Amino acid sequence: MPRKNVTAYDLLISCPGDVSKYVDVVKECIESFNITIGRLNSAEIVGQHWSTSSYAQSGDMPQEILNKQFVRDCDAAIAIFWTRFGTPTDKYASGTEEEIEEMISAGKQVFMYFVTEPVDMNSVDLEQYKKVQDFKGKYEGKGTYGTYFTVSNVEDLRRLFTNHLAMHFLPIIMGEKETSTVTSKKSKLNIQDYNNSEEGCAAILHSDYLNGKFVIKMENDIVEKIEKAKHIVLQPRIEDINSEEGKISDSQDEKDEVLELQNAKLALKDIDFFKSLTSNADIKDEWKESILSFATRLGVPIDDTFWNVGNLTISKPLINPMLGGGGPTLNGKEEEKQHYSEIEEIYWKIEELNEYCEFLGVIDSYNIVELVLANDGTTFDEDIDVKLHLGKGNIVKKENLPIPGILTIDDFIEMQFTEAVFKMRETENVSEYIGYPIMPPRINYRINTPFNQPSAEEQYEESKQKYEDSINQIFCYEIFEKQEEDILVIHLEYLKHNTKMALPSVLIFTNVPDTISYEISSKHSSEVIRGELKMA
Repeated sequence: MPRKNVTAYDLLISCPGDVSKYVDVVKECIESFNITIGRLNSAEIVGQHWSTSSYAQSGDMPQEILNKQFVRDCDAAIAIFWTRFGTPTDKYASGTEEEIEEMISAGKQVFMYFVTEPVDMNSVDLEQYKKVQDFKGKYEGKGTYGTYFTVSNVEDLRRLFTNHLAMHFLPIIMGEKETSTVTSKKSKLNIQDYNNSEEGCAAILHSDYLNGKFVIKMENDIVEKIEKAKHIVLQPRIEDINSEEGKISDSQDEKDEVLELQNAKLALKDIDFFKSLTSNADIKDEWKESILSFATRLGVPIDDTFWNVGNLTISKPLINPMLGGGGPTLNGKEEEKQHYSEIEEIYWKIEELNEYCEFLGVIDSYNIVELVLANDGTTFDEDIDVKLHLGKGNIVKKENLPIPGILTIDDFIEMQFTEAVFKMRETENVSEYIGYPIMPPRINYRINTPFNQPSAEEQYEESKQKYEDSINQIFCYEIFEKQEEDILVIHLEYLKHNTKMALPSVLIFTNVPDTISYEISSKHSSEVIRGELKMA
């Protein structure tokens, strides 16, 4: 017949998939408790497991959905580990670990057992097994909520867990103790410097990429190319010598080009309109200016003979390459061609270097501040909003950050420059920000054919979009411009106790304010937390 006034206690069963036979024992122990102690005292323990206590729901991370549906409402938990640790969540190394941390941070009892039953190690995932052992070491000697037991087989668990259930729940049923100490647990949120500066202070950092190994190596490589090119010494163009000596003769030109308008006859000896136009392949003035400027800055001597390319000519096709024509070709001796190509390569390397220096110089001019959100309390917190008061016009907004030039932008994308420079790094003491948005993929609808190749400018625009996407993903906060100040707002879904989480990006300033004040509001804090950091 129905039982009235029965008090139910929810017990979370949180175990990886390799301990199913031990889970069966847990269920048997619960049933035995309910039949004996529970029935006599109008109480029962209800086992809660994701396979039976959850339902399909969207709108959040999978584990967080389980937490909200039943995990946080449980009165106690049991966790059993053997060789597997479980599947990582967005916050922890496994769902079981997250559930354990949720319960412990709320001051609730966790029965934790590690199985020592022999197993064929050839069938064990060693990486998973190591995680189990590391986790075991983490909770060794942690006191009431961190105590664990080892069991060698299912009967060993049955004996221990039956006893532990009675020791924990019977005093609660009899009214001798509370189910948890959650009321004494609370979070303690504050903003700190990432680099462990003096308490209440934040360090101002600067990059120095212009004096870094990358730029220095590029400069040294260009100097080597210049020195190599010096080894080829060529004579000036023959017509230039004749011009200097005043020996100007246009008789040959008269022979080579005869125009007979009267007979409608056009004879051009050196130009074939169906092949190419040929001209002298002299070094361009812009190449000379760029190379001489670089050489002067680094103290590399270059004399006038460096620019001699002999009697080298260049032929440009009249037929579009898309229609079967070739590109420009050099005509002359091999050493003339080589010297011209070397000077051209040097010019473009210097142009590339100049782009790097222009971009990196702007980055070096910024002031960088790195901050973390810390929870120094004894329980987790969630739905956290952080406001940073930054003064007026001091912070650099993401849309005002420089974009690399056309020659270098693909290199910056490939080296993941934005992630390396602007994204906060995870360390053993600081967790990575977990709220980065998922950027939608960009779809290129262009169909490239031999007759529809993108221009260099079009390719550059596509690369700029990729670069800007990486910026937008990292700088995922809002800046609100007030009349007297700018306010930066960041949202975090969750932060566990005794944890520091980096802000999504470094803060970039043109002028750093003397202080940054902050406000923090959260789900489990009844008051708005206020604080201030001095910039040092």
